[in-house]
Amino acid sequence: MNTDTAPQDLQRLKKAVETLLFITDQPLGLKRISEILEEEDYDTVIGAVQELRREYEERGSAVQIVEIADGFQMASRSEYAPFVRRLYTERTTMRLSAAALETLSIIAYKQPITRAEIEEIRGVEVIAALETLLDKRLVRVVGRRETVGRPLLYGTTPEFLRLFGLKGLSELPPLEQFSATLPGP
Repeated sequence: MNTDTAPQDLQRLKKAVETLLFITDQPLGLKRISEILEEEDYDTVIGAVQELRREYEERGSAVQIVEIADGFQMASRSEYAPFVRRLYTERTTMRLSAAALETLSIIAYKQPITRAEIEEIRGVEVIAALETLLDKRLVRVVGRRETVGRPLLYGTTPEFLRLFGLKGLSELPPLEQFSATLPGP
């Protein structure tokens, strides 16, 4: 298809995109959608996605297409979250300890970062928290630091972005927004 796409071809493309986004449980990037649909013109594909987003918005649909974790995914609107939670009470619950949340925050803002650097910031050992985050696929090994011992470097994953509803790391709130509450003198 090209910019001279006939209306019926565009409708077929939109339906194909809608099918892919409906059936997947992970965000699909523009490149992957284009590969699956064998459509070389990214503008045509992004146009189909944007048109679908507009149609859902106009009709006040309970679902929407969101841009998240460098891709697109169907999601329910936030006002219907209580119903989804009731349906999937056990599957949607991901509990992280305070230690795991602190460790995840440090990794998100300072990545790539080594375990020793995380421990220096937290002031305590982080092996257990790090293992939890790796098991839940919120962080991953992204390489090795070119220093003595070549320690592992950790970074966040697309699952982290998806879980927190972020398109990318640039959407993290600025660190200045947070203030440490320290006891007075």
